[in-house]
Amino acid sequence: MDDDVRQELRRLRARAYGPDADISGDPVAAARLAALEELERQERLATAPLAAPPPRAGGEPAASGADDDGAEDDGAEDDGADDDDDDLREHRPLVRSRRTLWVWAISLAAVTALASAATALTLTFVPVPTSVGAPQVGTLEPDPDAETPAVFGQRTGAERAFKDFYGVTAFAGYAQVDATENRSPCVYLLETREVSEQEARGVSGNFVYGGCGAGIFPATVEFVVAEGMPDAFVERFPIGTSVQFVFDGENVGVFADRG
Repeated sequence: MDDDVRQELRRLRARAYGPDADISGDPVAAARLAALEELERQERLATAPLAAPPPRAGGEPAASGADDDGAEDDGAEDDGADDDDDDLREHRPLVRSRRTLWVWAISLAAVTALASAATALTLTFVPVPTSVGAPQVGTLEPDPDAETPAVFGQRTGAERAFKDFYGVTAFAGYAQVDATENRSPCVYLLETREVSEQEARGVSGNFVYGGCGAGIFPATVEFVVAEGMPDAFVERFPIGTSVQFVFDGENVGVFADRG
């Protein structure tokens, strides 16, 4: 490994084993660390010194005289061999075996795949919560004797009315919402006093809210309580309270940010 790679290995080890370790949350860096540590291990195995041969039994005495001259010659030859070894070390290739090459290639492919996956994750949409967690504070009680307003158009028999809820009356049913005669679940809120006076023939008044769903999405009506709403409703839900009515196809639930 060159100096740049060794410096990278030191940085990754600090992230993995240091006091401020954070590599567990970075799969790309973790894979890169594993690859570099494997490469370092292979290099150490390749450059490890060979074991010295065991001493001969009996311990032969050192030669003298002419043998000393031979030893000097051998020493000179050893010096030349050391120089050759130094040259070999200087020209030793980075990858010393086919197995090391395959390990390095596989680790590089793994790092590339993890990097691609991380990039793809960063390009996905930002999650948006579908609920704010407001508690349900009530369920409207059906009123089978009440007449539904004309806003629903042609009756299908699925329309239903609900009893007064603090000065507010809710109607739910399925209304045509486009030119293809598709009908979607809808819920309307009217002031109870207006409904009584007009015998449910219209939806005019100071308090008129409505909303429709689509497919799997339920019909909802939500608003912030303000002046002009029925006194009983304001007394139950003070001005500024966020309120939501949800029609699930059978019942109408009431949700508010203040219980």
